[in-house]
Amino acid sequence: MGSKASVQKTKIAREAMVKIPLSALRCILGYPREKKIVCEISTKDIKRVNDAETLDEIINEARLDYALGNFTTHKSAKGLIKTLRA
Repeated sequence: MGSKASVQKTKIAREAMVKIPLSALRCILGYPREKKIVCEISTKDIKRVNDAETLDEIINEARLDYALGNFTTHKSAKGLIKTLRA
């Protein structure tokens, strides 16, 4: 059972949230009985809305790691590469 729990944690860590602006949606078809619709989504608008937030999240995580001391320093590129491969 321990392996199932670790698999679930891995799946949760890989989930991502994307904002979809209503202006990016174009309804194509509706199924009233199933209460479903089929839409096209403009990828251009998704990129426009989500790029800044993703970058902000990366910067905030880096700042948090630095504040908590979760980083290493290297004096040479070889040392950095060795750590990255470990």
